[in-house]
Amino acid sequence: MSNQNIFNVAQLCEQARAKHIEGETAEAIGLLTQAIRQEPSNTQVAMDMVQIFIDIGELEQATALFNQLPASDREGGVGTALLGQLTIHDLAAKTDGKEVLQARIGSNENDNEARFDLAICLVAEHDYQEAMENLFAVIKSEPEFKEGAAREMIVSLSNILETNEPELSQRFRRRLANTLS
Repeated sequence: MSNQNIFNVAQLCEQARAKHIEGETAEAIGLLTQAIRQEPSNTQVAMDMVQIFIDIGELEQATALFNQLPASDREGGVGTALLGQLTIHDLAAKTDGKEVLQARIGSNENDNEARFDLAICLVAEHDYQEAMENLFAVIKSEPEFKEGAAREMIVSLSNILETNEPELSQRFRRRLANTLS
């Protein structure tokens, strides 16, 4: 095999991310599989695969692969973000489901349990704006709901959004401050 035919692992990972974003997830998984064969000890490849598994709803595979990572990777920045996603998906799976929760809110807009659980489902789908609207509705109706869980979730989501969407993060922080004052 010539050197021209051997892609380095970083290039394969970059191509895999692009394919996944374009909706060609099967091809992305194939590229990451090729990368892991070339460099089995590269944990970044495994973390990219965990992210794809999370994105496509293969949570058991994502969790199993995540748990195989060295502790230093699981506890690092990317690892912590992946664990957060796995946790929110696990919490969302324990709710009644988005449609049922929306129906409950439709018949009782003050159902704070349903609103809070719906926010969890929406975060799992990356619909942060709608999740926040539900959390703010909970705070408006019952500021100390579940010992301030809605407020804590708003702060956590604002922290998550800080890196990629700083304006949105700041808007939520200001809104929370105004709501609580």
